[in-house]
Amino acid sequence: MSSERNRYAVFLDRDGTLIEDRGHLANPSEVHFLPGAIEALRRLREDFLFFLVTNQSGVAKGIVTLEQVEQVNAHVVTALAEAGLKITATYVCPHHRGDGCHCIKPNPYFLHRAAEEHGIDLRRSFVVGDHPHDVELAKRAGAQGIYVCTGHGLKHLPELPAEDVVVPDLRTAAEWILSRWPPYRMRHGVGRAAEMLRRGGVVAFPTETVYGLGANAFDRIALERVFDIKKRPRFDPLIVHVADARQASCLVKDFPAAARELARRFWPGPLSLVLPKIDEIPDIVTAGHKSVAIRVPNHALALGLLWETGVAVAAPSANIFGRLSPTTANDVAAQLGEDVDMILDGGPCSIGVESTIVSFCHERPTLLRPGGLPLEEIEEVIGPLALSTPTDAAPLSPGRLPRHYAPRTPLLLKSGDSDHPGTDRVGLLCLKKPADASRFAALEALSETGDLREAAANLFTALRRLDSQNLNAIVAFTPPESGFGRAIADRLRRASCSAAGSVRQSSSRGAFAIECLQR
Repeated sequence: MSSERNRYAVFLDRDGTLIEDRGHLANPSEVHFLPGAIEALRRLREDFLFFLVTNQSGVAKGIVTLEQVEQVNAHVVTALAEAGLKITATYVCPHHRGDGCHCIKPNPYFLHRAAEEHGIDLRRSFVVGDHPHDVELAKRAGAQGIYVCTGHGLKHLPELPAEDVVVPDLRTAAEWILSRWPPYRMRHGVGRAAEMLRRGGVVAFPTETVYGLGANAFDRIALERVFDIKKRPRFDPLIVHVADARQASCLVKDFPAAARELARRFWPGPLSLVLPKIDEIPDIVTAGHKSVAIRVPNHALALGLLWETGVAVAAPSANIFGRLSPTTANDVAAQLGEDVDMILDGGPCSIGVESTIVSFCHERPTLLRPGGLPLEEIEEVIGPLALSTPTDAAPLSPGRLPRHYAPRTPLLLKSGDSDHPGTDRVGLLCLKKPADASRFAALEALSETGDLREAAANLFTALRRLDSQNLNAIVAFTPPESGFGRAIADRLRRASCSAAGSVRQSSSRGAFAIECLQR
């Protein structure tokens, strides 16, 4: 037993946080890990020990036995071990909340026990759970509580104080934890990047969607550099990135209840909200509009950068305007080179398409751009959205121009059941590999299983690979327009040569593309 408090931990509620809450589990076969849970813990394992802390009142009620609970816990621990994740200890309270026992949440009995037995510094540890008791447990132990909206999270969310940390799921909790973890930020150079932003520099940084090219949102000279580096027209507004909803509130004149509900439910995450801006935000950020697009990104480096910088950061995608958005640090370097003061390398972006943009500056909430958060999930929270017109003369948000996200090679958009050209100089972009793949000079299938989330994450990388192969044209098939398919279809339409209305006749590749379109 260590007497020094020099180790750090993440204490995990079991049901609804790590695995699906299916009532009082009696059989290991009933265990189903929540999506992304194992990947989230892998993000944290370098810095933290893991503990399970679970209340199983079904034992006191006679619904399950303590032996059955322990069998389920053993299965969870074994499954995680097989994934390379060690649970240091599992703590179970088998009592009913009315029993008045010393170990039931929110009493920090088990956290103090872990501190004593394993040398845990609770002041620099975290508790993640889907019930207000989990957050209160953390407070009483001097740790940081993080509330997830999985399991019973949505049911009990109204009971939670507004100042408490709320995130969509365990994946987001992991990013939030790392963003506040000094050793992680130091390893990745976040402090140097934050200082560079404060001094008027321009920094490329990763988000869960694509890499952004950031500058202090109140530094007009630095913002001018962002537009110059990207070769971006001044009429196209930027998205302002902030560390949390409280910082967002300081930048707007009105934050409607429905917008706050979306922010609490989906931030940090791939959702941008367009709201009436305060006068102090420079017009260069908003292209002269009286509204501003704001979001809280779901990436540890982005959140850490915003946390350390202490200012809002305006950031379009870190690419040449109109070209394919970057999803790796190498993509940024290839397009922008030494024009950027610093590139934070956070690995590949997990979502791979830009954020969904919803405006609250219309008569009713309006979808301006589909993206990394499916429309259906938004409408489950605030009801049906109005849909904006396809184009604007002066767009209210980024990504609204008819020609955007485009490769240099002409891209021909086809419906799923249409015929396509077969030639040795045409590449194919498709959801799953077709039977007649040999007809094409190059092929990129976005997902072996046809999963639209995976397809979205691979979209820009696949287009970039095809664009590098000196093809005459790229044929792409539109996916179903639901869930992530809506965002993929939007990007393909804007990337296709038909979106611009025509292809230059003087180009031999362009002439070939028109010929293909007419077949």
